[in-house]
Amino acid sequence: MIGYARASDLSLTADGARLSLATADALTPAGPVVRPSFFSGFVSRPDAVAAALLAVADVAATSYYELSARRASLDPVVTASGDRLRFEAFSRCNGVYARFDLLSDGIDAGEVGYGTTNVDINPPLRHALASTQLADLLHLDVGEGGLAVATAEQTHLERPVDLPDRWIRGFAEVPTIAARMRLVAEVDRLPTMTFLASLRSGAPGPTVHYAPGPRGLQPSAVRRESDVRLAGTSRLSAARRVMRFAHRMRAYAHDSGASGWVVDVPGGRVTFIITAEPYRGFSGEGGLLHALGDVDDDGLSAVAACLAWQPVIDADAIARETSLTRRRVDGALAVFAVSGRVGFDLAEGAWFHRELPLDPSRVGGDHARLERARELVSSEQTVLTEGMCRVVADGAVHWVRESGGILHCTCRWHARYGHSRGPCAHELAARLLFASPTQDGRR
Repeated sequence: MIGYARASDLSLTADGARLSLATADALTPAGPVVRPSFFSGFVSRPDAVAAALLAVADVAATSYYELSARRASLDPVVTASGDRLRFEAFSRCNGVYARFDLLSDGIDAGEVGYGTTNVDINPPLRHALASTQLADLLHLDVGEGGLAVATAEQTHLERPVDLPDRWIRGFAEVPTIAARMRLVAEVDRLPTMTFLASLRSGAPGPTVHYAPGPRGLQPSAVRRESDVRLAGTSRLSAARRVMRFAHRMRAYAHDSGASGWVVDVPGGRVTFIITAEPYRGFSGEGGLLHALGDVDDDGLSAVAACLAWQPVIDADAIARETSLTRRRVDGALAVFAVSGRVGFDLAEGAWFHRELPLDPSRVGGDHARLERARELVSSEQTVLTEGMCRVVADGAVHWVRESGGILHCTCRWHARYGHSRGPCAHELAARLLFASPTQDGRR
């Protein structure tokens, strides 16, 4: 088992059940740490915590586009933020993101540390979690019970667990998509249970539009902007794990057709974010590319100095502290999303800080359209002509114009996808050129 000294387990002790989640090497405020301890204490609702962890593990183990492709699950990422623990995972098809936030009121005793790592949720542990009851006294350990700070002489820290590239790109796309979602509906306990129980299974299940009504979310025969689109009903099936604990659910919609679902449970909440199409993974969304063109090194450094594993990042406060515009702060946060340094909490309506031990050069490597745009600008194949941008690429001429603050391109990509999967390379080149043109119209 890569990155773990032992396996996670759930054991019985004289004081009750003890859930011990093994961690891999991590990043913390003190630097790299070998097998850290982020939390040791009791949870207030053992049964709800067990079900929520299983919901995240279910997503990590499943390919919803082809349910027969189910294999061993990948390791969820856990972030300790001082007052809460966040467990995150993607489905194997990379079209579903799940997160369980264990909040402060879900912790009876114990102190939460700071840092990010992977945790091992193995099949024996899943089986044990499934039998956890309300009356059980559950002690949760996230870590090995002690810290061993790594030094350059003693430890060479690489990625503790081999996160797949699509997960890494998913960590970049999800927060940007979530930040642009709008709340569609908020329903209480009974409508939530009714809705989740009614979801059709299959691979991946039908795509259904839901509208808020007096009895909760109901299928909508007429598609309206106020609806939320669930692309593949089985892709929300993991939420059934926490259905009996739910006391509220909120549904969010994105203009692309992606959806967000937040289920409040005792002491925490479980979030699911689902792509606009069953066959589309988050690594292909391209939504954050809009923000990446408006970033410079000085802005990145200034914003990075303000990140300290905050459970809620106040972007306006960072703008005031750094004297940067809100647009530059948002652009910097988008870059940090690419390297896994920030996520977005739908329920809080705010970014949060985490650190994944990844190479910062992944920003360019994972976003070929942005790199292509920079090449088009630097090679002077992008010029301003009569209020429009003329881009020569691959022997063809493309025109980019601005209308109502939105860029439009004449290329095939824009004709096929519009803005649903982010800008094309030509639009990005124009954005870069518009941001800092010289007098002759070239950067």
